[in-house]
Amino acid sequence: MSTDNPQLLYSTLEPLMAWQFQVKTRKFVAHQALQAQQTGTHHALRKGRGMSFSEVRQYQPGDDIRHMDWRVTARTQKPHTKVFIEEHERPTLLVCEQSPALFFASQTRLKAVQALNICAILGWVALAQHDKVGSLSFNHLNQAWQAPKNSPTTLMHGLQNAIQLQSQLNAPAAVSSSLWQNALQKLTQMVKPGSKIFFVGDLLNLNTTSLTLLSQLRRHNELVAIHIVDPLEQSLPKLGWLSLQATPDADTAPMRLNSFKDSTRTDYADSYVRAWQEAQAHCITLGIPLIQIANTDHPLHALLAHKVIQ
Repeated sequence: MSTDNPQLLYSTLEPLMAWQFQVKTRKFVAHQALQAQQTGTHHALRKGRGMSFSEVRQYQPGDDIRHMDWRVTARTQKPHTKVFIEEHERPTLLVCEQSPALFFASQTRLKAVQALNICAILGWVALAQHDKVGSLSFNHLNQAWQAPKNSPTTLMHGLQNAIQLQSQLNAPAAVSSSLWQNALQKLTQMVKPGSKIFFVGDLLNLNTTSLTLLSQLRRHNELVAIHIVDPLEQSLPKLGWLSLQATPDADTAPMRLNSFKDSTRTDYADSYVRAWQEAQAHCITLGIPLIQIANTDHPLHALLAHKVIQ
């Protein structure tokens, strides 16, 4: 395995800061267009140029009658109106996993490093289009919250928080689904309606509570999920008998697989496909775009290819 810098296994701030010079003219693709790529549907969440949907709330004196939500009004028998905000007021939040599940790579760079590359690029793009940027990074030990501000210093503090969490990793391991659950619970307490939230990490490990929390966040925010994968998770190489173990110090014996057998490699690949398709189905139901980026991909090129930015 190699990394972006062969001398470094972990992320450092300098290359994460350098992404800003490659994305000065980039901007986020409209959320409806990104969502339509996955669902084939188009949800109009905009009111004219430079405006973004925030929430539906009960009508208040002085509200523009043109923004009345007649469906909600009819259902509740109380007048409700749609609230819009200027796009430059919209916070962009980066939720970055740095758990032992991402301390793994068969080539190029660690999944944890790739997740942080993706978050750095998204953060610099947000600042380039004058959005506020905040972050929530977490591993198996801690969480680090950075409140959104329109400031490069705030983004750098958030990246430094994630680097610190990444430095606490020393071996790959399976992690509890409660990690994402705890992060989402924290986010629901801190996020303001109308935010654009990117989730970056291992998104095949969400429990029922996490999905419920995502549904709650989706009501008043734009969500994008980015799953980081290593090619070895998708298919086995033909190398004979292989030992797979969830953690290096697990008490149970490692699983042994004969990768020379076509059926073994097929079953292994099918297992990943099923997990990916299940995650896709959940996200489609919730109305959340879900994309997959490998740790072997060039992070900026991958975001462009998936039309997250342009």
